[in-house]
Amino acid sequence: MIQVNRIYLIFNRLVTKKFLVDTSETIKLKIMNELELIVSLFPIVFMLHEFEEIIGFKTWVIKDGLWIAKKYPKVAKQISIYERLSVPAFALAVLEEFILIGIVTALALTLQWYSVWIAVFLGFSLHIFIHIGQWMMVRKYIPIIITSLLSLPYIFWGTHKIFSEFSLSMIITCFVIGTIVLIVNLRFVHKLALRYDKIRKK
Repeated sequence: MIQVNRIYLIFNRLVTKKFLVDTSETIKLKIMNELELIVSLFPIVFMLHEFEEIIGFKTWVIKDGLWIAKKYPKVAKQISIYERLSVPAFALAVLEEFILIGIVTALALTLQWYSVWIAVFLGFSLHIFIHIGQWMMVRKYIPIIITSLLSLPYIFWGTHKIFSEFSLSMIITCFVIGTIVLIVNLRFVHKLALRYDKIRKK
C-alpha cells in the first residue's frame, strides 16, 4: 500500500510539473502572439493616419494656413513648408516614413528586434499626441485629428503591452531615441519632398 502511494505521488508530481510547464509555455505563446499582433498592426495604423493628412492637407493649408500663421507665429515656418509642397511630394515623404516603419516592423517580427520597433512606435505615439495638442490649441479641424483620436486605443494597447513586457530603463532609452529619430527624419522628409518638387518643376 505504501509502495502504491509512492508511485501515485511520483506520478502526480510529474503530471503537475508537466501541466505547469505546458501552461507557462501556453501563456508565453499568447503573450508573444499579442505582441506580434500589435507590431503587425503598426504600419496599418500609421497609413490610415497619413491618408487623412495626404487627402486633406493642401485644402486645409489654403483655407486656414494664413490665419494659423498669423495667430501662432512660431508655426509660420511649418505652414510655409506645407504651402510650397505639392500632394505628390507630401505622399513621397509619407512613403519614406512607411518604408522605415515597414523595415522596423519586419525586423521585430523576424529577428525579435523589439527595441528598435519600440523606439519608432513611441516616436509615432509622441507624434500623435502633438497632433492632438495642435488641434486643442487651434480649436478647428486639422486633417490629422480624426485618425489621431482613432489611433489612441491602439497606442494605449501597445504602450500597456510594452510596459508589462520590458524594463523601464529600456523604455526610456527607446523613447529618447525614438524622439530623436522623429525629429531628424521629419526634417529629412521635408527636404526630400521640397527637392522632389524642384525636380518636377524643371
